[in-house]
Amino acid sequence: MARGPILPVPQPVETDPAKLRWGIVSTVKAPLRKVAEFIAFHLDLGANRIHIHLDAPDPAIAERLAHPKVRFTQCDDGYWQGKPNRARSTHQMRQVFNATRMYRITQLDWLAHIDADEFILTSTPMTELLAAVDPNCTHVALQPVEMMDCPTDPRHFKRFASGDLRGDIYPTFGTHIAGGFISTESPKIIARPGLADVRLGIHALRHFSDFVMGGGSLPGVELGHAHAPDFATFERHMTYRLVKGSYHDREGRANPKGRLIRALMDDRDPDALRRFHTEMCVPTPERLDLLAAHDMLRTERLDLDAKVARFFGKLEG
Repeated sequence: MARGPILPVPQPVETDPAKLRWGIVSTVKAPLRKVAEFIAFHLDLGANRIHIHLDAPDPAIAERLAHPKVRFTQCDDGYWQGKPNRARSTHQMRQVFNATRMYRITQLDWLAHIDADEFILTSTPMTELLAAVDPNCTHVALQPVEMMDCPTDPRHFKRFASGDLRGDIYPTFGTHIAGGFISTESPKIIARPGLADVRLGIHALRHFSDFVMGGGSLPGVELGHAHAPDFATFERHMTYRLVKGSYHDREGRANPKGRLIRALMDDRDPDALRRFHTEMCVPTPERLDLLAAHDMLRTERLDLDAKVARFFGKLEG
């Protein structure tokens, strides 16, 4: 990543956990239950505001999941009218535009930009952690951990693997996949609002075209990413991810993960792609032991059903 400026943080900043307010902005294209799980999990975590931009407008979702701490934005033609065409051109550009718009108007002390398949994992209240951040720190990074094939609790998340370990843990495909992650290994960002000329990107805080330096971290906090929590989900999202998402080629550069996945899809063996997902994502006892032995395993109970029921009651269907 290219170097950029270290920006001054407007002072004073909130350092009292009882007064500190934090929230989330997300651009979402997901069914009702997945949106409900994302919202309920982070309300339970203590988020003071959750801004949901519905990339596929759906008033029924906003009505069913109405909550005093949640704000829905329908990203329909009316919303985009008068806004730059480039801002609407791709899903990634829409994410950045929506997140930056909220960053510039929010009254929160901290704003996280994450996706609906991501869960902030911490055993310490976020207010305590954020209140303890250096007052001159503009943003903190949330390092990803990748959810394995865990449809119910407990959920197992794997950490990034060094090159020396990938072949041991994932003997067939590990050497072809950076860190053993089939999703992105880049962190997401929680930033202090109030900085001028800043964009809240997908993986970085940017000042004009430069990356803002001087970010920090939160002890014990990781971002659980449910990129491929089961084979059906992995397969269902494959076409989009190859054409427009995390597996597509960018600016003439081949995407190694996308190249491998395309080869597996073209393989004569109809089970080639499933074998890849099984090796990389299924938490066999042997693989869990290997991950745990190298401090690469995080196991959590998300309690998604209970949290959804607490905030929204029993969902239809």
